Amino acid sequence: MKRNERLAETLRKRQLYLLRHQVSVRNELDRFLSLLDKAIATSIITIAPSEPARQIYRQQRLDKMIEEVAALITATYSEMRSYHRREMQQLAEVEAAYLVGAANDLFESSLVTIALPAAAALELVDTALISGAPMKEWWAEQSASMRQKFAQQMRVGFIGGESDADLVKRIRGTRELQYADGLMSISRRMARILVRGAGSSVVGATRRKAVADNPDVFKGLQQISVLDGRTSHTCISYAGKVWSLPGYKPVGHSLPYNGGTPRHPNCRSTEIPVIVESLGGAPADDVDFETFLKGKSVQDVDSLLGKGRAELYRTKQITLSELVDQNGRPLTLEQLRNIR
Repeated sequence: MKRNERLAETLRKRQLYLLRHQVSVRNELDRFLSLLDKAIATSIITIAPSEPARQIYRQQRLDKMIEEVAALITATYSEMRSYHRREMQQLAEVEAAYLVGAANDLFESSLVTIALPAAAALELVDTALISGAPMKEWWAEQSASMRQKFAQQMRVGFIGGESDADLVKRIRGTRELQYADGLMSISRRMARILVRGAGSSVVGATRRKAVADNPDVFKGLQQISVLDGRTSHTCISYAGKVWSLPGYKPVGHSLPYNGGTPRHPNCRSTEIPVIVESLGGAPADDVDFETFLKGKSVQDVDSLLGKGRAELYRTKQITLSELVDQNGRPLTLEQLRNIR
């Protein structure tokens, strides 16, 4: 097997573990939002803006409650951003070390190095773009959006004469709809999109730095797409495409690099370095995920995707997309660090 094929094989497996790490990050951010949900409900019930007694003070209580909750939202989102920023900094460091190890194992020598101390990793995180905007701007926008939507929901419910319990439902949602109709469900959904985008951006930026730091070893980047029933048309068209460095010039095609992965919200594609010809490199053949799995032993598939779901897939009880989905299998950064 060519060296680039072997590197692609290694990084395809790594991508599944990275998706599991995203589940772990998402779970932690969900914890922040659950605490915020409880704090908001407590504020609504305690201040009781819709309490019919003392009508003259109802508007004042509403304004006080909106102001108090706005402060809670601001503080919570600040903590979420700080946690996420630290986690992504460490992810960059972990992935730089992993790529150095994986590449040097291929060459059986210490050809590849990446200069990524903590300060450089943090700068990489702060400058990585998610749909054209830095991560800091995403968090600030989500915080401002939630404050605005909260105030709007409270005023609409207040004018409509809703009870304080009804106001809580506007935020938390209703049991009948499995709490998918509340403001918090929107916040959770946006946080999950950010987690996927940030993780992909940081890993992509780390690999771009690896190519830039090792021009005698790597000559470009290649997109590797997770090809299954959920793959977007964009990532299908970009699958296997190569761009040379410096300049990110298309090689054998006309598709622009456009910042690389992630190419859209919830993008699962990744990029791998392309090894120079003199070291036995050539772009890897991109394969769909089913073909990729067919080349693995039962034990490898069970380890990568979970024994229970892998068996359900082998007996055709779940689809390939359901098999690849890493929900329910979180992987902490420390666990990811120890996978070789």
